[in-house]
Amino acid sequence: KTTPIGEQEDAQALTARLAELGAQALSEAVEALRNGTASRTPQDASRQTYASMLSREMSPIDWNRTARQINCQVRGLIPWPCATTELAGQRFKIYETALGRETAAAPGTVLSAGKQGIEVACGDGRSLYLTQLQAEGGKRMAAAAYLLGHPMEISSN
Repeated sequence: KTTPIGEQEDAQALTARLAELGAQALSEAVEALRNGTASRTPQDASRQTYASMLSREMSPIDWNRTARQINCQVRGLIPWPCATTELAGQRFKIYETALGRETAAAPGTVLSAGKQGIEVACGDGRSLYLTQLQAEGGKRMAAAAYLLGHPMEISSN
């Protein structure tokens, strides 16, 4: 079975979807074996890949990377260990992001903080909105809700 990964689909949602797809594939394979119609295809060793174990060392966001790379990092590290960053002296776990706009600001610069989330400049001249986060010692919430009680200073560019 093959399936595309959605543009905003995180690892947790993909795992749940793959579990259902795998159960369906297994059921079809068992039925084909029972009927004697199962096809056998050896794995192409040249197409196999290795995925290393997830670790906390993968968590810190490097704002010099592209907005898309950071977006993929955030989605790939859900539910553990979660991508992390420090902004305005506060450490956050990042749960959801959205690609932003073009910018000439230095990577890591907070460009805006409001209803869309916290907009941060990335290394490819684009921005990324942090839309779901968890402050250290806090609970997971929409960035806009966090900002209601914790205003964030914006760089003047």
